[in-house]
Amino acid sequence: MPYKNVTPPSGEKISIDKGTLQVPDQPVIPFIRGDGTGPDIWAASERVFDTAVEKAFSGKKKISWFEVFAGQTAKDKFDEWLPDDTVEAFREFLVGIKGPLTTPVGGGIRSLNVALRQLLDLFVCLRPVQYFKGVPSPIKHPEKVNMVIFRENTEDIYAGIEYAAGTPEAQKILDFFQKEFPKQFDKIRFGTRQKAADFWKKVGAPEGDEVCVGIGIKPVSRAGSVRLIHSAISYAIRNQRKSVTLVHKGNIMKFTEGAFRDWGYEIAKQYFGAKEINGGPWCKIPMDKPGAGIVIKDAIADITLQQVLLRPEDFDVIATLNLNGDYLSDAPRGGGGRNRHRARWKHQLHHWPRSFRGDSWDRAEVRKPGQS
Repeated sequence: MPYKNVTPPSGEKISIDKGTLQVPDQPVIPFIRGDGTGPDIWAASERVFDTAVEKAFSGKKKISWFEVFAGQTAKDKFDEWLPDDTVEAFREFLVGIKGPLTTPVGGGIRSLNVALRQLLDLFVCLRPVQYFKGVPSPIKHPEKVNMVIFRENTEDIYAGIEYAAGTPEAQKILDFFQKEFPKQFDKIRFGTRQKAADFWKKVGAPEGDEVCVGIGIKPVSRAGSVRLIHSAISYAIRNQRKSVTLVHKGNIMKFTEGAFRDWGYEIAKQYFGAKEINGGPWCKIPMDKPGAGIVIKDAIADITLQQVLLRPEDFDVIATLNLNGDYLSDAPRGGGGRNRHRARWKHQLHHWPRSFRGDSWDRAEVRKPGQS
Protein backbone atom coordinates (compact mmCIF):
# COMPACT_ATOMS: atom_id res chain seq x y z
CA MET A 1 0.00 0.00 0.00
CA PRO A 2 1.19 3.63 -0.53
CA TYR A 3 2.63 5.39 2.51
CA LYS A 4 2.67 9.14 3.01
CA ASN A 5 5.86 9.83 4.95
CA VAL A 6 7.75 6.52 5.17
CA THR A 7 9.00 3.97 2.66
CA PRO A 8 9.22 0.25 3.39
CA PRO A 9 12.64 -1.32 2.75
CA SER A 10 13.17 -4.15 0.32
CA GLY A 11 12.06 -7.46 1.76
CA GLU A 12 9.04 -9.73 2.03
CA LYS A 13 5.87 -9.75 4.10
CA ILE A 14 5.19 -12.17 6.91
CA SER A 15 1.88 -13.97 6.36
CA ILE A 16 -0.40 -16.27 8.33
CA ASP A 17 -1.55 -19.67 7.10
CA LYS A 18 -3.99 -21.59 9.30
CA GLY A 19 -2.86 -19.78 12.39
CA THR A 20 0.88 -20.15 11.83
CA LEU A 21 3.21 -17.35 10.81
CA GLN A 22 4.95 -17.90 7.49
CA VAL A 23 8.26 -16.08 7.78
CA PRO A 24 10.28 -15.43 4.59
CA ASP A 25 14.07 -15.19 4.45
CA GLN A 26 14.04 -11.40 4.58
CA PRO A 27 10.96 -10.36 6.54
CA VAL A 28 10.05 -6.69 6.80
CA ILE A 29 9.39 -5.81 10.45
CA PRO A 30 8.19 -2.31 11.40
CA PHE A 31 9.61 -0.82 14.58
CA ILE A 32 9.13 2.30 16.70
CA ARG A 33 12.24 3.48 18.57
CA GLY A 34 10.07 5.20 21.15
CA ASP A 35 10.63 8.14 23.46
CA GLY A 36 12.86 8.67 26.48
CA THR A 37 15.11 5.62 26.84
CA GLY A 38 13.63 4.11 23.67
CA PRO A 39 16.45 5.04 21.25
CA ASP A 40 19.10 3.68 23.63
CA ILE A 41 17.16 0.46 24.18
CA TRP A 42 16.60 0.03 20.46
CA ALA A 43 20.25 0.57 19.58
CA ALA A 44 21.20 -2.39 21.77
CA SER A 45 18.15 -4.50 20.90
CA GLU A 46 18.65 -4.31 17.14
CA ARG A 47 22.18 -5.66 17.47
CA VAL A 48 20.93 -8.52 19.66
CA PHE A 49 18.08 -9.41 17.28
CA ASP A 50 20.27 -9.32 14.19
CA THR A 51 23.02 -11.38 15.81
CA ALA A 52 20.51 -13.94 17.09
CA VAL A 53 18.93 -14.34 13.64
CA GLU A 54 22.33 -14.66 11.98
CA LYS A 55 23.45 -17.31 14.45
CA ALA A 56 20.16 -19.25 14.39
CA PHE A 57 19.93 -19.42 10.58
CA SER A 58 23.63 -19.32 9.65
CA GLY A 59 23.18 -16.12 7.68
CA LYS A 60 20.33 -17.48 5.51
CA LYS A 61 17.78 -15.13 7.01
CA LYS A 62 17.96 -11.44 7.85
CA ILE A 63 15.41 -8.98 9.18
CA SER A 64 14.67 -5.95 7.04
CA TRP A 65 13.87 -3.26 9.60
CA PHE A 66 11.21 -0.69 8.71
CA GLU A 67 11.22 2.38 10.95
CA VAL A 68 7.86 3.98 11.62
CA PHE A 69 7.04 6.73 14.07
CA ALA A 70 4.83 7.48 17.06
CA GLY A 71 5.02 9.63 20.18
CA GLN A 72 7.18 12.71 20.52
CA THR A 73 9.32 11.88 17.48
CA ALA A 74 6.25 11.65 15.26
CA LYS A 75 4.88 14.87 16.72
CA ASP A 76 8.14 16.67 15.99
CA LYS A 77 8.51 15.27 12.46
CA PHE A 78 4.92 15.14 11.20
CA ASP A 79 2.87 17.06 13.80
CA GLU A 80 0.98 13.85 14.60
CA TRP A 81 1.30 11.68 17.69
CA LEU A 82 0.28 8.51 15.85
CA PRO A 83 0.48 8.78 12.05
CA ASP A 84 -1.73 6.61 9.87
CA ASP A 85 1.42 5.26 8.21
CA THR A 86 2.45 3.64 11.49
CA VAL A 87 -0.85 1.88 12.10
CA GLU A 88 -1.04 0.68 8.49
CA ALA A 89 2.53 -0.64 8.59
CA PHE A 90 1.73 -2.84 11.58
CA ARG A 91 -1.46 -4.04 9.86
CA GLU A 92 0.31 -4.82 6.59
CA PHE A 93 3.42 -6.53 7.97
CA LEU A 94 1.68 -8.30 10.91
CA VAL A 95 4.67 -8.36 13.27
CA GLY A 96 6.19 -5.22 14.78
CA ILE A 97 8.18 -3.93 17.74
CA LYS A 98 7.46 -0.82 19.78
CA GLY A 99 9.59 1.10 22.24
CA PRO A 100 8.25 3.17 25.17
CA LEU A 101 6.00 6.06 24.15
CA THR A 102 5.37 9.24 26.10
CA THR A 103 1.93 9.72 27.66
CA PRO A 104 1.35 12.93 29.63
CA VAL A 105 -0.43 12.48 32.96
CA GLY A 106 -3.70 14.41 33.22
CA GLY A 107 -4.51 16.54 30.20
CA GLY A 108 -3.14 16.27 26.70
CA ILE A 109 -3.03 13.20 24.50
CA ARG A 110 -4.39 9.86 25.58
CA SER A 111 -2.11 6.85 25.78
CA LEU A 112 -0.62 5.95 22.42
CA ASN A 113 -0.06 2.43 23.70
CA VAL A 114 -3.78 2.06 24.36
CA ALA A 115 -4.60 3.60 20.98
CA LEU A 116 -2.42 1.07 19.16
CA ARG A 117 -3.99 -1.82 21.05
CA GLN A 118 -7.48 -0.68 20.18
CA LEU A 119 -6.80 0.22 16.54
CA LEU A 120 -5.13 -3.14 15.91
CA ASP A 121 -7.46 -5.04 18.27
CA LEU A 122 -4.52 -6.50 20.21
CA PHE A 123 -6.74 -7.90 22.90
CA VAL A 124 -4.18 -10.05 24.76
CA CYS A 125 -1.28 -8.56 26.66
CA LEU A 126 0.73 -11.68 27.47
CA ARG A 127 3.24 -11.23 30.28
CA PRO A 128 5.20 -14.23 31.56
CA VAL A 129 6.93 -13.39 34.86
CA GLN A 130 9.73 -15.54 36.24
CA TYR A 131 12.54 -15.20 38.77
CA PHE A 132 16.09 -15.25 37.47
CA LYS A 133 18.76 -16.45 39.84
CA GLY A 134 20.99 -13.68 41.12
CA VAL A 135 18.42 -10.89 40.87
CA PRO A 136 18.08 -9.14 44.27
CA SER A 137 14.69 -9.66 45.88
CA PRO A 138 12.98 -8.44 49.08
CA ILE A 139 11.03 -11.69 49.54
CA LYS A 140 12.27 -15.01 50.94
CA HIS A 141 11.48 -17.33 48.04
CA PRO A 142 11.52 -15.41 44.76
CA GLU A 143 12.33 -18.65 42.94
CA LYS A 144 8.65 -19.57 43.32
CA VAL A 145 7.62 -16.74 40.99
CA ASN A 146 6.69 -18.34 37.67
CA MET A 147 3.39 -17.12 36.28
CA VAL A 148 1.89 -15.99 33.00
CA ILE A 149 -0.52 -13.05 33.02
CA PHE A 150 -3.21 -12.65 30.36
CA ARG A 151 -4.32 -9.04 30.58
CA GLU A 152 -7.37 -7.98 28.54
CA ASN A 153 -6.18 -5.10 26.40
CA THR A 154 -9.15 -3.33 24.78
CA GLU A 155 -11.96 -2.88 27.31
CA ASP A 156 -12.43 -1.86 30.96
CA ILE A 157 -11.76 1.75 31.96
CA TYR A 158 -8.88 1.80 29.46
CA ALA A 159 -11.48 2.06 26.69
CA GLY A 160 -11.11 5.81 27.12
CA ILE A 161 -14.79 6.71 27.53
CA GLU A 162 -14.17 9.56 29.90
CA TYR A 163 -15.42 13.12 30.32
CA ALA A 164 -13.75 15.92 32.24
CA ALA A 165 -15.44 17.49 35.25
CA GLY A 166 -17.39 20.63 34.45
CA THR A 167 -17.76 19.92 30.72
CA PRO A 168 -21.09 19.87 28.86
CA GLU A 169 -20.50 16.19 28.05
CA ALA A 170 -20.13 15.24 31.71
CA GLN A 171 -23.20 17.28 32.60
CA LYS A 172 -25.26 15.50 29.91
CA ILE A 173 -24.44 12.16 31.48
CA LEU A 174 -25.26 13.46 34.96
CA ASP A 175 -28.58 14.85 33.70
CA PHE A 176 -29.37 11.52 32.03
CA PHE A 177 -28.68 9.58 35.22
CA GLN A 178 -30.69 12.00 37.32
CA LYS A 179 -33.69 11.62 35.02
CA GLU A 180 -33.53 7.91 34.13
CA PHE A 181 -31.88 6.37 37.20
CA PRO A 182 -32.60 8.69 40.15
CA LYS A 183 -31.79 6.07 42.79
CA GLN A 184 -28.36 5.38 41.28
CA PHE A 185 -27.80 9.09 40.70
CA ASP A 186 -27.96 9.67 44.45
CA LYS A 187 -24.75 7.64 44.73
CA ILE A 188 -22.92 10.36 42.82
CA ARG A 189 -21.95 12.24 45.94
CA PHE A 190 -21.69 15.79 44.60
CA GLY A 191 -23.68 15.55 41.37
CA THR A 192 -25.95 18.58 41.89
CA ARG A 193 -25.39 22.24 42.62
CA GLN A 194 -27.19 21.92 45.94
CA LYS A 195 -24.98 19.06 47.12
CA ALA A 196 -21.85 20.91 46.07
CA ALA A 197 -22.94 24.13 47.78
CA ASP A 198 -23.92 22.32 50.99
CA PHE A 199 -20.53 20.61 51.20
CA TRP A 200 -18.44 23.73 50.70
CA LYS A 201 -20.58 25.64 53.18
CA LYS A 202 -20.21 22.86 55.75
CA VAL A 203 -16.42 22.86 55.56
CA GLY A 204 -16.23 26.63 55.35
CA ALA A 205 -14.36 26.73 52.06
CA PRO A 206 -14.76 29.71 49.72
CA GLU A 207 -16.07 27.63 46.82
CA GLY A 208 -19.15 28.01 44.65
CA ASP A 209 -21.90 25.56 43.75
CA GLU A 210 -20.52 24.38 40.42
CA VAL A 211 -20.96 20.70 39.69
CA CYS A 212 -17.45 19.35 39.15
CA VAL A 213 -17.66 15.58 38.62
CA GLY A 214 -15.52 13.65 36.16
CA ILE A 215 -17.24 10.69 34.50
CA GLY A 216 -15.70 7.46 33.25
CA ILE A 217 -17.44 4.40 31.81
CA LYS A 218 -16.17 0.83 32.33
CA PRO A 219 -17.34 -1.47 29.51
CA VAL A 220 -16.82 -5.21 30.00
CA SER A 221 -18.39 -7.46 27.37
CA ARG A 222 -18.98 -11.18 27.22
CA ALA A 223 -17.28 -11.39 23.81
CA GLY A 224 -14.21 -9.54 25.07
CA SER A 225 -14.05 -11.73 28.17
CA VAL A 226 -14.56 -14.96 26.22
CA ARG A 227 -11.69 -14.38 23.83
CA LEU A 228 -9.30 -13.41 26.63
CA ILE A 229 -10.19 -16.26 29.01
CA HIS A 230 -10.39 -18.81 26.20
CA SER A 231 -6.89 -17.79 25.14
CA ALA A 232 -5.60 -18.15 28.71
CA ILE A 233 -7.05 -21.63 29.22
CA SER A 234 -5.80 -22.74 25.80
CA TYR A 235 -2.32 -21.49 26.69
CA ALA A 236 -2.47 -23.46 29.93
CA ILE A 237 -3.40 -26.62 28.02
CA ARG A 238 -0.71 -26.19 25.42
CA ASN A 239 2.01 -25.45 27.95
CA GLN A 240 0.93 -28.03 30.54
CA ARG A 241 0.26 -25.48 33.28
CA LYS A 242 -1.59 -26.47 36.43
CA SER A 243 -4.20 -23.71 36.89
CA VAL A 244 -5.89 -20.62 35.50
CA THR A 245 -6.92 -17.95 38.02
CA LEU A 246 -9.60 -15.40 37.10
CA VAL A 247 -8.64 -12.23 38.96
CA HIS A 248 -11.43 -9.70 39.49
CA LYS A 249 -13.09 -7.26 41.85
CA GLY A 250 -16.51 -8.80 41.43
CA ASN A 251 -17.39 -8.47 45.10
CA ILE A 252 -17.82 -4.73 44.44
CA MET A 253 -18.34 -4.35 40.68
CA LYS A 254 -20.74 -7.24 40.25
CA PHE A 255 -21.90 -6.64 36.68
CA THR A 256 -18.51 -5.90 35.12
CA GLU A 257 -15.74 -7.58 37.12
CA GLY A 258 -18.21 -10.07 38.56
CA ALA A 259 -19.52 -10.88 35.09
CA PHE A 260 -15.95 -11.50 33.91
CA ARG A 261 -15.57 -14.10 36.65
CA ASP A 262 -18.92 -15.77 35.91
CA TRP A 263 -18.28 -15.86 32.17
CA GLY A 264 -14.89 -17.40 32.88
CA TYR A 265 -16.44 -20.38 34.61
CA GLU A 266 -19.02 -20.69 31.84
CA ILE A 267 -16.26 -20.76 29.23
CA ALA A 268 -14.31 -23.41 31.14
CA LYS A 269 -17.37 -25.66 31.29
CA GLN A 270 -18.79 -25.00 27.84
CA TYR A 271 -15.65 -25.06 25.71
CA PHE A 272 -13.24 -27.16 27.75
CA GLY A 273 -15.58 -29.58 29.52
CA ALA A 274 -14.53 -28.50 33.02
CA LYS A 275 -16.50 -29.89 35.97
CA GLU A 276 -17.21 -28.16 39.27
CA ILE A 277 -15.12 -29.17 42.29
CA ASN A 278 -17.25 -29.94 45.36
CA GLY A 279 -20.17 -27.89 44.10
CA GLY A 280 -18.11 -25.09 42.59
CA PRO A 281 -17.47 -22.47 41.55
CA TRP A 282 -13.90 -23.73 41.11
CA CYS A 283 -13.73 -26.37 38.43
CA LYS A 284 -11.29 -28.78 36.83
CA ILE A 285 -10.85 -30.19 33.33
CA PRO A 286 -11.56 -33.95 33.58
CA MET A 287 -9.20 -36.72 32.58
CA ASP A 288 -10.86 -37.43 29.23
CA LYS A 289 -10.34 -33.88 27.91
CA PRO A 290 -7.32 -31.93 26.64
CA GLY A 291 -5.76 -30.18 29.61
CA ALA A 292 -6.84 -32.83 32.09
CA GLY A 293 -6.27 -31.73 35.67
CA ILE A 294 -6.07 -27.99 35.04
CA VAL A 295 -7.98 -26.10 37.74
CA ILE A 296 -9.93 -22.96 36.87
CA LYS A 297 -10.39 -20.78 39.96
CA ASP A 298 -10.85 -17.14 40.89
CA ALA A 299 -9.40 -14.60 43.30
CA ILE A 300 -10.25 -11.06 44.39
CA ALA A 301 -7.85 -8.52 42.88
CA ASP A 302 -6.64 -6.79 46.05
CA ILE A 303 -5.92 -10.10 47.79
CA THR A 304 -4.16 -11.35 44.68
CA LEU A 305 -1.79 -8.37 44.71
CA GLN A 306 -0.70 -9.51 48.15
CA GLN A 307 -0.66 -13.23 47.48
CA VAL A 308 1.43 -13.09 44.30
CA LEU A 309 4.22 -11.90 46.62
CA LEU A 310 3.52 -14.05 49.67
CA ARG A 311 2.34 -17.24 47.93
CA PRO A 312 3.43 -17.01 44.29
CA GLU A 313 3.36 -20.78 43.91
CA ASP A 314 -0.46 -20.60 44.03
CA PHE A 315 -0.55 -18.73 40.72
CA ASP A 316 0.27 -20.21 37.36
CA VAL A 317 -1.75 -18.64 34.51
CA ILE A 318 -3.74 -15.52 35.41
CA ALA A 319 -6.59 -14.08 33.31
CA THR A 320 -7.78 -10.63 34.26
CA LEU A 321 -9.22 -7.34 33.05
CA ASN A 322 -7.24 -4.37 31.85
CA LEU A 323 -6.66 -2.33 35.02
CA ASN A 324 -6.08 -5.35 37.26
CA GLY A 325 -3.64 -6.69 34.70
CA ASP A 326 -1.72 -3.43 34.72
CA TYR A 327 -1.20 -3.71 38.48
CA LEU A 328 -0.56 -7.44 38.49
CA SER A 329 2.07 -7.26 35.77
CA ASP A 330 4.23 -5.09 38.03
CA ALA A 331 3.51 -6.63 41.44
CA PRO A 332 5.46 -9.91 41.05
CA ARG A 333 8.38 -8.03 39.53
CA GLY A 334 8.63 -6.11 42.79
CA GLY A 335 9.25 -9.44 44.48
CA GLY A 336 12.15 -10.30 42.23
CA GLY A 337 10.36 -11.72 39.21
CA ARG A 338 11.06 -10.34 35.75
CA ASN A 339 9.02 -10.25 32.57
CA ARG A 340 10.59 -12.83 30.27
CA HIS A 341 9.01 -10.93 27.42
CA ARG A 342 5.91 -8.88 26.81
CA ALA A 343 3.78 -9.65 23.80
CA ARG A 344 0.50 -8.40 22.48
CA TRP A 345 -1.27 -10.51 19.96
CA LYS A 346 -4.51 -11.12 18.21
CA HIS A 347 -6.37 -14.30 17.37
CA GLN A 348 -8.57 -14.86 14.36
CA LEU A 349 -11.66 -17.05 14.58
CA HIS A 350 -10.19 -19.87 12.51
CA HIS A 351 -7.43 -20.28 15.10
CA TRP A 352 -9.96 -21.34 17.71
CA PRO A 353 -11.05 -24.90 18.43
CA ARG A 354 -14.05 -26.01 16.42
CA SER A 355 -15.95 -26.46 19.67
CA PHE A 356 -15.92 -22.68 19.98
CA ARG A 357 -17.67 -22.50 16.61
CA GLY A 358 -20.27 -25.03 17.65
CA ASP A 359 -18.60 -28.21 16.39
CA SER A 360 -17.06 -31.08 18.33
CA TRP A 361 -13.68 -30.81 20.08
CA ASP A 362 -11.35 -32.20 17.46
CA ARG A 363 -8.82 -29.50 16.87
CA ALA A 364 -5.90 -27.99 18.77
CA GLU A 365 -6.35 -25.06 21.11
CA VAL A 366 -6.02 -21.41 20.22
CA ARG A 367 -2.53 -20.77 19.00
CA LYS A 368 -0.39 -17.72 19.24
CA PRO A 369 0.58 -16.76 15.69
CA GLY A 370 3.89 -18.38 14.89
CA GLN A 371 3.59 -21.07 17.55
CA SER A 372 2.74 -24.67 16.71
